[in-house]
Formats: sequence, C-alpha cells, structure tokens
Amino acid sequence: MIDYRKLFKQPPSRVKLGAGVSMHYHAAQIKHVLKELKTSENGISSEEAAARLKEYGPNELQKAGKRTALKILLEQFQNFLLLLLIAAGLLSAFLGNLIEAGGMFFIALISAFLGFIQEYRAEKAVEALRKIAAPTAKVLRQGSVQKAAAREIVQGDILLLEQGDIVAADARIIEEHSLEIDESVLTGESVPSRKNSKELPEKASFADQKNMAFMGTTVTYGKAKAAVTSTGMKTEFGKIAKSLQETEESKTPLQVKFEGLSKRIGLAVVVMVAVVFLLGLIQGSVSMTDMLILSISLAVASVPSALPAIVTISLALGANTMAKKSMIIKKLPATETLGSVTAICSDKTGTLTRNQMTVTRLYIGNEIIEASGTGYAPQGSFTDAKGRKAEGKILETALRIGQLCNNARLTEKAGKWEVMGDPTEGALIVAARKAGLDAKPPKGLTMVEELPFDSERKRMSVIYRDTKTGKTFAYVKGAPDITLKLCSRIYDMGSVREITKQDRQKILAANNAFAESALRVLALAYRELKSTNHDVKTVEKDLVFAGLAGMIDPPREEVRKAVAECKEAGIRVIIITGDHPLTTKAVIGQIGFLEKEDVIMTGEELDRLNDRELDEKIEHIKVIARALPIQKSRIVDALKRKGHIVAMTGDGVNDAPALKKADVGIAMGITGTDVAKEAAVTTLVDDNFASIVNAVEEGRNIYDKIVKSARYLLSCNLGEIVTVFLAVLLRFPIPMVPLQILLMNVLTDGLPAIGLGTESAEEDVMKRSPRNPKSELFTGQMLTLTVMFGIIMGIGTLYIFNLYLNQNLKLAQTVAFTTLVMFEMFAVVGSRSLYPLRKLNILTNKWLFLGVTTSILIQIAVIYWAPLQVLFSTTALSTSDWLKILAVSSLGFFMMELGKMLVVGFNRQKQGKQETTATAA
Repeated sequence: MIDYRKLFKQPPSRVKLGAGVSMHYHAAQIKHVLKELKTSENGISSEEAAARLKEYGPNELQKAGKRTALKILLEQFQNFLLLLLIAAGLLSAFLGNLIEAGGMFFIALISAFLGFIQEYRAEKAVEALRKIAAPTAKVLRQGSVQKAAAREIVQGDILLLEQGDIVAADARIIEEHSLEIDESVLTGESVPSRKNSKELPEKASFADQKNMAFMGTTVTYGKAKAAVTSTGMKTEFGKIAKSLQETEESKTPLQVKFEGLSKRIGLAVVVMVAVVFLLGLIQGSVSMTDMLILSISLAVASVPSALPAIVTISLALGANTMAKKSMIIKKLPATETLGSVTAICSDKTGTLTRNQMTVTRLYIGNEIIEASGTGYAPQGSFTDAKGRKAEGKILETALRIGQLCNNARLTEKAGKWEVMGDPTEGALIVAARKAGLDAKPPKGLTMVEELPFDSERKRMSVIYRDTKTGKTFAYVKGAPDITLKLCSRIYDMGSVREITKQDRQKILAANNAFAESALRVLALAYRELKSTNHDVKTVEKDLVFAGLAGMIDPPREEVRKAVAECKEAGIRVIIITGDHPLTTKAVIGQIGFLEKEDVIMTGEELDRLNDRELDEKIEHIKVIARALPIQKSRIVDALKRKGHIVAMTGDGVNDAPALKKADVGIAMGITGTDVAKEAAVTTLVDDNFASIVNAVEEGRNIYDKIVKSARYLLSCNLGEIVTVFLAVLLRFPIPMVPLQILLMNVLTDGLPAIGLGTESAEEDVMKRSPRNPKSELFTGQMLTLTVMFGIIMGIGTLYIFNLYLNQNLKLAQTVAFTTLVMFEMFAVVGSRSLYPLRKLNILTNKWLFLGVTTSILIQIAVIYWAPLQVLFSTTALSTSDWLKILAVSSLGFFMMELGKMLVVGFNRQKQGKQETTATAA
C-alpha cells in the first residue's frame, strides 16, 4: 500500500529520460536541466518530438478498468436479493410453474435494467462534466512557436505559459515574468503559488517547489517558459492516478445489510421447507408429491420478490431527485449511503464559500466603508459607518485604480458571471462595477505600459495617458505597508493633501483590523508622471494614497441553514482546507459553525499526532487548516475507526485516494479533476455544501422507504407462511393452492409495495440522529412486531377459512386467499409512515393508490372471471363473504398502527433514559 503522505511531502522521484542519469529537476541549474533533457531554450525539433512520442507514449493519464455498459449491467446482478429471487424462479420453473417463474425473472430483469439505466446515465453525465485537462498547448520547437495537442507533448518540449493556460505536463521553469499558478487541484491551497526559476534544495517538498509547473494546474498571472520533465503517468497527476488502483472500494452499508438479510431469508426458507414438508408427511393428509410442491411454492413465496425492484426503484428515484438538486450518483447504493452519513468532511473554498473573492470593506478618506453583495455578480451597494449610502464620487478614485491596475476580465454568460484571471483582481473589477463605473476605461484613456507584480516589490503599476489632456498617470496596487511608505500625499474627499503621521497611523490601524478579520488587503495609489522614463524607481514614488480594499471569499448564503440542519440531524461536519487558520475561522464564524469545545488544528499539527492520539482527538476536531489533500485519507481512516460513515469532498488529483476510501466520495463538478471524478461515487454539480445536505436528506428518506417496504413485504409473507404452517399443524386442508400463493407474492403484495417506494419523506427526517451504522436493517423490536403481525394475519385467515370449511373447500380457499390479499391492502396503508396515524389518505400517493387499486382489480378478476377461476381454483364470493373478509382483514391496518405506537413509545422511553444518564454524568 502506498503511503500517500510520503508521496505528497517528499521530493518527486528521480526521473529518467531513456538511459540517461536521473536527477531532481527542481534542484538543478537550468543549463543542467536542459542538458539532461537533451533540449535547449529553443526546444527540440518536430522530428525529435515525434520520435520521443513514439518511444515513450502519449501525454495522457491511463484509465484502468473503465466501466463499460456490459460491466455496469452485470454489476446489477451482484445483489444477494436478486440472486435469491432468480434461484426462486429457477425452482418454480423446475416444478413446471412457468408463469410464476416468468414473473420472477421479469422482476429480476426490471430491477437490473432500472439499475443499469440509472448508473449508465450517471456515467455519461459525469463524462459530460469532465474538463479536458489541457486540449492544446503552445510549445517552442526549434525556436518556432507551435500549437500542439496536449497528448503530443514530450519530455524536452519548451512550454510557453501565460494567464489562463492549463499546464500540459510537469515542467521546470527556465524563465518567468510575475508567474502565478493555481495549484489547488494538487495542494488544496486556494491562493495561487508565486513561481520563479531559481534552483532549490534537493529536499524541498513538493508544495515548496516554486520553480516547477505541474500538469493540470492553471496559470493565473504572468508568463513563463518551462522545459517539460515528465509526461502522462510519470507526472504528479499520474502518480496519484496509478496509486488509486491499489485502493479497494468498500461496500456500502446498504449492501452489507441486504447481504445479511438475504442470507437469513435463504436459511429461513430452507428450514421452513423442511419443517412444513416433514409435518405434512407425518400428518399423512396430503400426498408426498403435493406436499413437496406446496412446500417449495411456499418457499418461493417466502422470498420477497418485489423487494429488489422496490430497492432499485427507490434508489433510482432518489438518484433522479438528487440529480435535480445538483448531485449525480454514479453507483445506485451510494444514494442510500448518503442517508447513513454521520460525518461530512468538506473543503472550504468553493463548497462552503463561493470560490469568488469579494471586496467586503474599503478604507477611503479616513472612513471604513462596507460593501454588500457576494460573488462575481456586480450587484451590491456601499455604506459608511452610520449606515448611509456612500457616494460614487468618493469611491470612484480608489475603485478606478483597482479596475485599471488589473489584468482580469469579468464576463457574463447565460446570467452567470465569471472572472478570467486572478480572483483578487476580479474582485476589484466587480467592486468598481458595483459603484457604477463602466467596464471599459474612460474615453481617451489609453494604456502605455505595465510594471508587473513581483514578489520583491509586492506591487504592480500601470501607466495610462489621457489623450484629452495629454497627462500621464501611474496607477499602483500592492501590499499596504510597503505601498504606504511610497506615498507622500493622500486623496481625501475629493482633494489631495500632504499625508500626515496621524493619517499613516489610521491607515495602518485599518489595515490591521482588516487583516484580523482575515481579509486580504491591497493598497491603492496613483500619481501624475512628468518623466517619460517609466521604470520602477521613477514611477513608484511620491504616490497619492487613495484607499485600502479588503476582500475575502465569503460563505454561500445557504450554507448557514445547511450547517444548522447537519447539527440538528446529528451529523458532524469537519472542514479540511489549505487556507490559513485565521482566514478559515473568519469565514466559518459567519455561518455559526464553531462551538467552545471545538478544536482548530493545522496540517502540521496533525502530522505530529500518531494514530492513537488522533483517535482521541478526532471527535472534537472541527477544522484542519493548512492541510494537505493527502491528509484527508488519514482523517477518513480515523473517523472509520470510530464507527463513522464518512462523506468526503474533493476536487484535486491528490484528493482521489481519500474519495475512494470514504463511504461516499463526492467530487466537485465545477473545479473537480478527471481523476477525482473517477475515484468518487458521486459528483456535486454546483460544488455547493447545501446540495450535499439535500442529498443526505434524500438518502435518509430512501432508507425509510426501503425499511417500510421490507417490513411490509416480510410481514405479509410471514402471514402466508403462518397460515399454511398452522393449517398443516392442525390437520386442516391446505387453505391455498400453490398458484394463489405465487400470485400474491408476485403481484398483489408486490404492486402496493412498489408504490410504497415512492412515498414522500417524513417531517422529522433531518431532525433525527443518524442511525447506528452497525444496526441491522430490522431491529429486534421491529422483528418482533413483524412476527406478531404475521401470526395475527395467519390466525385471522385460518379463522375465516375454518368458518367456510364445512360449506365448500374451494369457497373456503377463495375466502382465505382473498382475506390474505385484503390484509395486505390494509397493511400497506398502515406502512406509509414510521409514526402512528399519519399519511392515512391514500390519494396523496398516486403510485400507491394505483398499486392498491390494480391489486384489488386483479383479485376481483381472479375471483369472478371464469378463465382465471379455472387457473387459480377460485369461486365467486357474495357480498356477505366480502363483509366478513373486510372485517377480519382490516386488522392489518390496526396491527400496523399498534406496532408503530409500541416502537415510538419504546424509543421515547429509551431516549429519556439516555438523557437522564447524560444529565447525571
């Protein structure tokens, strides 16, 4: 097993080109790198590139074990209940009951087909969401700039990188101009990494390799030339993709529970067949052949044949509902597993927040001004400390500087606003648009030159000429403390004056206050230029201070409610982020996330804990800041050791191991990499935490529906078994013929049960604590009530059978058969809710109403239509017969309601004891 922490934290393995000597490219001088790669600053020739491509293969990630349509279909039959149903069908066919066998095979195929359709559609939907890592790249070959397909990039190629490019392969930077790269897909760090071309110590960790550009990362600012060192599966992306093949997928809780249930049903069937058969032989009232047929028919009927279809339909409907709420399910069982979740490990950036930097506070003219509105939509207003609307003229100078000293672009497509370029610069553009400034510079203002940002100056300047006045201005933005030192004047409410010591103190105090609120702060300044020499020394001095802009990636509006719902539902939420602890604390403080006993930890502190120490602390950890994505795997392991069902979000390639290891891996649909989407079982289309909570609610509802359906079917099947068992035990004639038993199992109890699978959610579905992951599908009390229901159903049916026995055996059997069917109709109405006397109006569920109506019509046809009378050995019933049947079978409803009252009462008593114990402790 690969140690992912070591894989991430250690330097990359030495890379070889052909039979050459291996080297750490980040630690070597540029000339040695080029020599090792057998290239130059002008690149290799097109012929050499073609030869290397042929020898070493294309620059793409290999996809192991792709799920073909056939594979998805065959996976549907890896279901114990479905296999049990097929076995029952084969048994029925062996006895010559081809109609019943056909019915069972039909249900099995429908279940498999529904599962296949949903999962196949999900696979296609995920494929549609995937972004091609870098379809093309600009390269330098023999000094000529060429556009090449990303898959044709080879070692030794010289990449030409600029803002907006996705890096096509791992590469050593040999020349750069203010280069910044967003590496969040690998490191989880939301702030772009500033790059340079200087060699680094050999032991520099992966995250600290500032002279390397990695495949799949995005250039947010500046330009660079870089020599390709690794392609395809040898890149950092490729290493993680390869390691994923060694991580086994765990079975979902639902799969485990149904395997156990299926095995118990199978064992019970074998025992029941043997007991009924032996009793019949001992009684001697029925021939051995007839007794064998009856016993096997009863065994077939004992299998809840509709349950696989109900489970599949419930999961498929749930998956469709989730898809409408922005959650695509790749594998159906994951639909229910979401409802089992006890812990959600979530990213902050883009999931709890919008991943859209927003200016929220300004300092202009010795006043703090608040800015409303979040995200990139230019909607909002500005207010001063007294709540008055700030005038546009007061804001204009500072915000115009932020807009002009900028390389980002704000675009709108289908009502959705996006920023191309650095998110910080994007926030300044949005703020300017909110203040009413035009998207384009004022008429007559033309750009002359740009002095790019660099890490030493920590500022950027642009020079514009006003063609109307002939004047030239420099507009500057940068780190407040450094930029302020370059200012000799201040813009104060429409006029410029000398800056005083008191002004400087106020500005620095405002800067500190902004920083303590975890805002990223930029100073904005300008000056008129007299000289035509536009170098840094002549431009960036004697500036006029215009203001401060404080920005942050704010939380989504709907997240506060979602977090509160998780708390009420007893679900732990842990935030794992690459951001600074102060930034994280400021954001989550706005959504009411932290409590006194909660622990905020850094990734470095996490690494200092051994597994035992982590297990002791894990229940109190709420935030892990400055975390590496690879540490997510360790968090999953710790939570699982504590018995949690874990949902884990992720978008980067290094998130993939944790996504695969978690019970529910959730890949981000917008920012997620292909590798993350391959590893996860679900994809979050809108990257929104609230959508995860919606999916958990739907998952809980699905589990409820499956429990209701399973309890209903097993109760009714048990009633049929008890009826025959007691009849044999009491030496009565057989109360039903085999064909009647099989009809009930395939249709008359199956159709209403399928309708039960479309039931709406309980009102308290998100107000309950998560169910115990180790609990059985059927608790002891539920099993007891199921047995009690089956016994009452059997006794009631046998009682009415005995009333008619002296008149006519066929009539008695028809009455008993119809009584069982009507028992089931009343029982299904009582099964709609987990709580007594709720959802009594059957018309509120059209599919259940249709199922019950169809079942009753089928029963009427079997009783009164001559051809079916012959086939099913029935006879017509009178009105008085029906009244007696309804009087007895209505017990089905009352027994279900009584059972729910007992369960609710028991749970309340148990909860009261737990609360008393907790209070005493």
